[in-house]
Amino acid sequence: MKILDVLIVEDEPSNREIAEVILTNLGSRVVSCDSGQVALDICLNEGRHFDLVLMDVLTPVLDGLKATRQLRAHAETKDLAIICVSAKASGSDETAGLQAGCDAYLRKPYRRKDLLNCINEVLVRRGILEPGERLGD
Repeated sequence: MKILDVLIVEDEPSNREIAEVILTNLGSRVVSCDSGQVALDICLNEGRHFDLVLMDVLTPVLDGLKATRQLRAHAETKDLAIICVSAKASGSDETAGLQAGCDAYLRKPYRRKDLLNCINEVLVRRGILEPGERLGD
């Protein structure tokens, strides 16, 4: 099974912990932060490489959509796999996430199965996983 480096951007501690537990139990190396600004600092200033970013939309200081746009604007992070995660459920919210540059939009609260299906779909599309290769069950 492929070991992934994942950045979780989530300001709600319980939501962050759920994603951390799911992904670390699959062998992923996880880094977490609570705002889009900290995510930018980690990716751009610290130069950390990630296979995947789970980006909450509503984070303090810099929201997830603005952070995604900024990540897409830099050569070293423009090809990151980014999944927008939000409790906002309207079609226009999903459209805004995709227009900002997210690869997919996952609504909270999500089940483990939904998270893994979304991650697998995005990572196969991005060529990080081979077709038929799956994270998790």
